[in-house]
Order: sequence, then structure tokens, then C-alpha cells
Amino acid sequence: MLFEPLIFAEKAVQRVRLLPLIGGILGVTGILLSIWSLAFYYEPNVLPPIPSSTSLTGLTQPFMNTVDGFVSPEVGSAVEDVMPSSVARVPVESAALSLEEAQSTMKMTAGTVTSVIKSLRLPEEPWPSALYIDENNMVMIEEGDKLAPLSAGTTATYTRSTSGENYRLTIIDDATGIGVTFDTQSGDVTNN
Repeated sequence: MLFEPLIFAEKAVQRVRLLPLIGGILGVTGILLSIWSLAFYYEPNVLPPIPSSTSLTGLTQPFMNTVDGFVSPEVGSAVEDVMPSSVARVPVESAALSLEEAQSTMKMTAGTVTSVIKSLRLPEEPWPSALYIDENNMVMIEEGDKLAPLSAGTTATYTRSTSGENYRLTIIDDATGIGVTFDTQSGDVTNN
């Protein structure tokens, strides 16, 4: 009985030593995840996204083979076909956009570019003299700030007024010739 309080005190000291270690490990992990998150935000093509519980659930699903871009179940697996056979299956990456979808995508890109340019510019500054497109179809300004991704198969033209007070951004789909134009004088995105 005399030694019981000493044993209890010794276990308490061991617990107290463990808590700072757990806190330190969690703190370092949090800092590393924050740095990874910021790096992925500013350079999305350099780092893979942070693993999450939703990305890890794919590891527990049955393995699927792809044949000609279509997903087919592994031989011998009990996966039911939930789509009727009369429905045409087109891989997502090769599905053509409708006219409205293509124009909507181009309008969103023009709006995003305009919004980001506005946020980077002071009210008394002129609009950028030129916009650039890098090898990843990312629209950028001269300073290297990324504005928005340009859809594959589209071309953008940017024209600034000589005074630098207004500009016109036109995005055209190369295959169909449809496009949209944003003009700072009107403030509207219009279909071409």
C-alpha cells in the first residue's frame, strides 16, 4: 500500500511525456499538409492532390479493366450491368460538347479571366498589355500570374485599347468556329 501512490505517479509521468509527443507529431503533420495544400493550389500540375478518404475508397473497389476506353468488369467478378445495352457508351474525354455547353464553357473561362484580372489590378492601373497561353493552355499575364485554363481546341485573342482603359477578350472553338467575346466597355459576354 505504501508503494501504490508511487506506481500511480510513475504512470502519470509516462502519460505526461506521451502527450507532448502526440501534439508534436500532429503539429508537424498539420504543417506539412498545409504546405502541400498551398503548393498544390499555386502549382497544380507539379504535385499530386492530397490523399483523402474519397480517393482511397477506389483502392477497396474491385479492379476494372479498360478496353478501348470503356470500363469492363474483371473476368469472374459479380458486377451487374446497370445500364441497358441499347445506351451508347462514350468515354467522357471523347464526348463532344453541344453548342450550348461549348459556349457556356467559353463564357465561364472569359468571366474567370476577367475576374482574376480585376482582382490583380489597381483601379488607376491600365489593363494588361497582353495575355499569354502556356504549354498547359493556362492563360497568364506578363508577370506570370495564372488567370484560367483554356479548353483544349480553343483559341483566345486579347485586344487592349491604346489608352489601356478597355480591352476585348474573344475565345473561339477551333472546330466549330463558335465563340464568345467579353468587352469591358459593355461589361457583357456575348456569343459570336
